This record gives sequence, structure tokens and C-alpha cells, in this order.
Amino acid sequence: MKTKELKRIVKRLMNDKKYRNMTFDQLSDFIGLSKKKDRQMLSHVLKELEVKCKVEKDGNGTYKKGNGAPKIVGVLRGNQRGFGFVIPDYSIFSEDVFIPEKALHGALDMDTVWVRLTSKPGDKRPEGEVVEIIARGHQKIIGRYQKGKGFGFVVPDNDRLCKDIFIPERRGRKAVTGDKVVTQIVSWSETGKNPEGEILEILGNESEPGIDILSVIKEYDIPMDFSNDVERETNQLSDRISESELEKRRDLRDQQIFTIDGDDAKDFDDAVSLTQTKDGNFLLGVHIADVSHYVRPGSAIDESALERGTSVYVVDRVVPMLPFKLSNDVCSLVPNKDRLTFSCEMEINKDGQVVRYDIFKSVICSKARMTYKKVNALLADRIDEAAELKPFRSELVLMEELHEILRVKRRLNRGAINFDFPEAKILLDNHGFPEEVIIDERLISHRIIEEFMLVCNETIAEHVSKLDAPFIFRNHPEPHPEKLVAFRTFINRYGFKLGKNDDQVPSGHDFQQLVVDIEGKNEERVITLLMLRTMQQAVYEGRNLGHYALGASFYTHFTSPIRRYPDLFVHRYLAKAMTGKINKKSLDYLEKNIDAVASHASETERRAENIEREITKLKMTEYMTRHLGDEFTGRISGVTSFGFFVELENTIEGLVRLADLKDDYYNYDPDLHQHIGEHRGKIFRLGQEIKIKVAKADVSSKQIDFVPMD
Repeated sequence: MKTKELKRIVKRLMNDKKYRNMTFDQLSDFIGLSKKKDRQMLSHVLKELEVKCKVEKDGNGTYKKGNGAPKIVGVLRGNQRGFGFVIPDYSIFSEDVFIPEKALHGALDMDTVWVRLTSKPGDKRPEGEVVEIIARGHQKIIGRYQKGKGFGFVVPDNDRLCKDIFIPERRGRKAVTGDKVVTQIVSWSETGKNPEGEILEILGNESEPGIDILSVIKEYDIPMDFSNDVERETNQLSDRISESELEKRRDLRDQQIFTIDGDDAKDFDDAVSLTQTKDGNFLLGVHIADVSHYVRPGSAIDESALERGTSVYVVDRVVPMLPFKLSNDVCSLVPNKDRLTFSCEMEINKDGQVVRYDIFKSVICSKARMTYKKVNALLADRIDEAAELKPFRSELVLMEELHEILRVKRRLNRGAINFDFPEAKILLDNHGFPEEVIIDERLISHRIIEEFMLVCNETIAEHVSKLDAPFIFRNHPEPHPEKLVAFRTFINRYGFKLGKNDDQVPSGHDFQQLVVDIEGKNEERVITLLMLRTMQQAVYEGRNLGHYALGASFYTHFTSPIRRYPDLFVHRYLAKAMTGKINKKSLDYLEKNIDAVASHASETERRAENIEREITKLKMTEYMTRHLGDEFTGRISGVTSFGFFVELENTIEGLVRLADLKDDYYNYDPDLHQHIGEHRGKIFRLGQEIKIKVAKADVSSKQIDFVPMD
């Protein structure tokens, strides 16, 4: 059955006067869909019709005919001049709805809102008003305190929060003007007045080095310190391994096992080994720090790790999930020290298939702490740059061979999608100011470790899926139908196609072919970026649904328990399963809590990504303050009704505002993602190369402004 046909069936069914609300399963059975792929198609059809308000889903999970009225839900982005724009859900091109200040009705930046359109068809831009605030985007706000007589105000660091926070004197904690503070909102206003708050913490003076980064971390409510209970439990832990513990484990201390990490890494949670069997197969060992041995369920350390969810890595520091004594010492697979590990040993054939595997507790002694750069130098025959790695050359060369087999014969052949985006690295001086922004080169050594971790995670996932107990899986859904339609419409205008049939969900091979088709073309960078936006986010869930981008039927996270809580959770219950200790009590706990644990892990992962993104923007803006008036070449990376964004080669992005284009009046064409001059016909189009000059770099708003040179 094709998508169009199924869509017609659903519409006809719901238009029938005899139709009564049905659940998804009831609809599937009524239509006669028994195959998994047909039921997945129905799920996509219902989601698409929901977005278009042709179908509504009520609180009981049943579907009924919608009223067709446009329901726009999205995130409000405020503006320092008082108005805002709502970025609707399911938009990959940042299509926005303008919200005048009088129509905000108390909504602030990053609030999730429900908007009613007030503009008419044919108007130059969509305009609306907020009819409901679904969720507040900020509970705590970081800003600069300004003292008055008997009261004070906190001016938010985020100038999109265009309202200062009123602080009564009794709630000011004796802050002085110029202090950076953490503020909690105690009352919101729906009439446009300033919200009222209280100061929870004074971070320090705004001029102190590092306060800028600390302010961003605090805004996302990340705890910087560990509680006394956590510190007490941590201090009781030792890296000394008892004889009784050694007897329970497989002893791998005489094997050629080593770690490969970044130059600055201290938390080594994965080590690798590789040999070849007599028949030419590869015997790959992935040995992961056995954090679950030290972090017991219900302990203060465990509760803290669950709350944090993940370590947060920013330009000059790490906010760890576990105390440093654990992450950098007791659990870290440092060289020449005995360490407890959880090993997955896989026999892999020449086609990249795992023909046999073994999962077991072990003890290792890493023979070397290698870096990506030095491994890469050795593999490129620059022996003088990595002389200390010469004893491991045969293993590293064999690893390079296996990584290529896993990448091509295992992953690409089954339709995995590779997104190789350049990532920026920001180099700071001794005072925390960014000296340089460069592209962090992705090396063969990075790819080796990536492929080894991927195959290990897949192997573990497939193994635990066969156990009679819930586990946390890393799922990645198919692209959302609405985004696919928009993406296909866009690339079709440039002569490209995604798959043979626009009515079908594209396969990974379809995306691979598109990557080949656009290689070297002017539109390559933009189409690749939009391709990524078309994808849904990967999430943690308590059941296995597969990983679309990897083309994997089973996937989980097992390889980073020092910095990710889901990995620690998988370790813990895999170990219980291996020793037959998953009893009724354990099963009851898993069934009641696994969805909440998985959902929280996804939320903390997004939080960490947002922090890293905000701090990167902050430091990039600081960097550009020393380049005002300088000229660069970039490419238009986004087009909105108020201007367009330009990305430079080092990934720094700035805004060209329509208000700054004085040579003509420009009309916005959202379908072609371009601005075109009304009189001279000049075009600024998504993907176009352009020369710009840096006009402004406002650190407080993390906003960089460009002006075109042509």
C-alpha cells in the first residue's frame, strides 16, 4: 500500500458519519494493517494529518477528524525591542511568525507557545498572537544586578528576555551593582509588567575571568559542586583491587590493550585491543571502565549522576557527571595501572559481520595512553612524530584495516548516513579570551575509535534485546513527514531528488545517493545542513525501535559510563542479567522507572548540547570583537523575513539584517529561501557564496552582524 492511498483511506474513514474515535491499534486493525511497515506508514500519515489539523488526537490517545484550523505551536524567540518571532515545530527552514509586543500576552523568550494567526493570505509575512503559554522556557535567569533605592533590577544576560526582573530589597541578598546573579522568578505577569524575582546566588563580579562561562552553565541549572554525601562516599572509594574481585574476572592484564583519546582528555573510559584469528577474522576487544562496580544503585553518587545525566564539555572546563576522583582516577583507564572493566570481545569477518561475541567482566592494564594526533601520524608513516608508538604499529595498522571494513561493508552497505560536519575548536589565551577559531580536523584515528564503539554498542544492544527485561536503547526515528516534504521541495528546485518516489519514506541509501549527487556543488553545504535538520533527534527509550541514521536494527550506549548515565544504567542491569540477579523486584523497578530514566537522560543530553552551543556562540562573538571591519568570504546558511545568516569557513555565523541593506527594497520569498531586490533584482539566496564585512559583535546578546561587500 502506498502513502497516498492510505491517506485517502484515513480521511474517508474519519469523514464517515458513523466513525467513532479510535486508538492507533484500533485504526490499524480496522484498516487491516498487519505488517510492521504498513503500521509505521499509518503512524507517519496520522502525524502529518495532525500537523495539518486534519486529524486530532485527544487525551485518551484516540483519533478524530480535525477542524482544519491552523494550530501553530512553537518556541518564541524574543527581541530586545519588545516583539518576538515564533519558530513553528516541524520547520527545517526557520520559517517564523511575527508576534507584536502587544500580542505576546506575557510570553517571554524560549517559552513554548500556541499561536493564532492574525495575518491574511497574501500578506508579506505571517503574523499572530499568543493564545496560550504551554511551557515556560526559563525558571532561573542569570543577569547583571543593578541596585536602586529599596529595590533592584536584574538585567538578563539574554537580551531576548526583554523584561528586567524586579527584585524587592528583602530578596536581594545584599548584591551590589555589577554582580552577576542567579535569579528565580516568583511571579509572572500576563499584562506586560516586569516579572518579580529573588536572588538565589551571587556568582561574582561581571569583570572576573570565567564568570561569563559560569553564567551560561548556571542558567541551565547545572550543579557545579557535589554534595557532602557524594564527597563522603567518593572519598571511601579506592582503586585497589582485592584478590577476591580478581578471581571473579577474566584477567587481560598481559594483553596489548591501550587507549586512544584527545590531547587534553583525562577520563579514559574505553580501551581497545585487536588480533587476527588463523582464518583471517578479526578479534576486536572493546574494554569499558566498570563504573557500575563503584557506583551502586541508590547511593548518593548514583542519585547525583542520574540528576546530571551527562558530563558537560565546554571550551575551558568540564562539568563532570561523576566526581573527578572517579572519572579521572579510580575508573579512568590510565596506563600501567590495573583497572576493572566490562569487556565485549567480537570476532568480525571480512564482510564486517560479527560472527561471535563474548561479554564479560575483566581486569586490564593499559599499555599506552595514545592520542588521536600521534596515532594518525604513525599511520601516515610520520614515525618521527610518534616514535613511542612504534611497538604498537602492527595493531594500529590492523585497526585501520578493520575500521574501513566496518565503515563500508557493514554500515554504508546497509544504508547508514554519514554527517561529517566541520566542528570548530576555540583556542583561549591565559585570560580566557579566544585567540583563534579553527576547524578541528577529523582524523583516521577518530574514525577508528568511532567504528569500534559503534559495533560494540550494536552488539550489546542486540544481546540485551534478547533478554527478558527492559533496557535503555538509543533510538532514532525516521524523518518527520512534514520536514521531508519541505526538504524535497527545496532540493527539487535545484535539480536534486531524494529517492525515486516522493510519497515514500527515503531509505539510508537514498540519502547516501543525494550526498554523492551534491558533492562539490555550490549547494552542498546548505543541502547537507538541511538534511540534518530533516532528521529527528535520537532519544533514549525503554524499548528498542532501531536507529534510522545508523541503519541499525539495535542500538544502545554502552561505551561511555564515566560521562553518560544511560551507559552506566545498561552496565548495571546487563551485569545483573549475566549473573541471574534480575529478579521480580528488579523487573518491577525497571518496568516502573525505565521510561522516566530514559526520558530524563534525553533531556539532560539536550541541556548539555544547548550549553555547549551557547558558550561556543559567546566565545565566537568575543573573538569577532577584534575583527570589526575585517572582510571574510562565507555562504548564506539561513534566510528569514528579517534578513539572512552567513556562515564563514571557521563556522562562525553572523546576521545580515534587511534594515542594513540600503541599496534596494528586498522582498522575502520563503519558498525559494531568498531575498530579491524590488528595483535592481539583486538576489540573496540560501547556499550562495558572499563576501561580508564584520559590522558588530555584541557579546551580551551573543550576536554578530555582517554587511555585504558587493
